[in-house]
Amino acid sequence: MADEKKKRKEVPDSLTIELKNAITLGGGGDDSVYTEIVLQEPNLEQLSTFIKKANKDGALDAMKYLISSVSGVPLPVLSKIGVRDFYKAQDYLTEFISPPDEDDPEGNVAGSQ
Repeated sequence: MADEKKKRKEVPDSLTIELKNAITLGGGGDDSVYTEIVLQEPNLEQLSTFIKKANKDGALDAMKYLISSVSGVPLPVLSKIGVRDFYKAQDYLTEFISPPDEDDPEGNVAGSQ
């Protein structure tokens, strides 16, 4: 009988999201313009803080924190991005948040036994 478990998809090392609309932060001569968000794999401290924030502040605020922490984009900028851009970032980071198959903590197709 063929093993029908799904192989965990390969997640790229980084993802650059070109924002649909540029976001300007600041005022006067100190304007910063954001046209993209560059994401990468979160570290364990970022993941731990995300989980704590999700329990305390809710999933949306926790994901905004994680995107900001991983990308270096300030939270006030993330609050202004479009929903589609947010969902692209969320989809990418969720791949690191979701644990592998419970029967296989290493994500191997054949299982860990």
